[in-house]
This record gives sequence, structure tokens and C-alpha cells, in this order.
Amino acid sequence: MHAGRRTLSEEFNPARLWVKTHYSRSGEVVVAVCDEELIGRRLKLPTGVMVEVAESFYKGVLVVERELADYIKMGTIINLLGEKAVSTAVKNGYAKRESVVYVDNVPHLQLFL
Repeated sequence: MHAGRRTLSEEFNPARLWVKTHYSRSGEVVVAVCDEELIGRRLKLPTGVMVEVAESFYKGVLVVERELADYIKMGTIINLLGEKAVSTAVKNGYAKRESVVYVDNVPHLQLFL
């Protein structure tokens, strides 16, 4: 398969991501992104503490992968959770794969732009 080409499955059933934009009092624009299926899931931190992938933080608009770059450009802090969200950021040159950390085997990136 050639780079940049999509399979039929990806073309007709693209990855969907939740994106929500938050505005802080200090002027930061936080763009929170997660894979659609992660909403509501509980993840265990290395400390043993459980955290929920909260609707209140991530569930804003449902977008497809090709729309994500427009949202990333709006933010000063970008929080990405999930294989699709993180892969999209890496593929588009926002981060390197070596920067990815894993929370309960789920990829996570935080970018400061």
C-alpha cells in the first residue's frame, strides 16, 4: 500500500475523535482530543489511581481524522488520548513517537505549542 492512501474501510468508516476546546483564565487554549470509544473508560495510572476519560473534558464535537489538524492549530496546549488521536498528531508532524507515554496501555501525548 502506498503512503497516504486509505483502505476502503478507512475511506468509508473513518476514525472518529472527540474534540473539546477549553479556555483558561491565563489565556491558554486547551484542545482535548480522544478516540471516540474511550469516553467513559476508566484508566489506571502507574500510582494505582483510577481516572475516567470524562465527557466533560473530551466530549465536544465528533470529528474525523482529517479535521483534527484545524483544531490542533487553535490550541496552545493539546491533550491527545488514544491510538487514533496520537497517531494522527505524530503522522502530521506535531510530535515524535518517542514522546508518547502510555496510561493503562492507552497512548497519550501532551503538546505545548
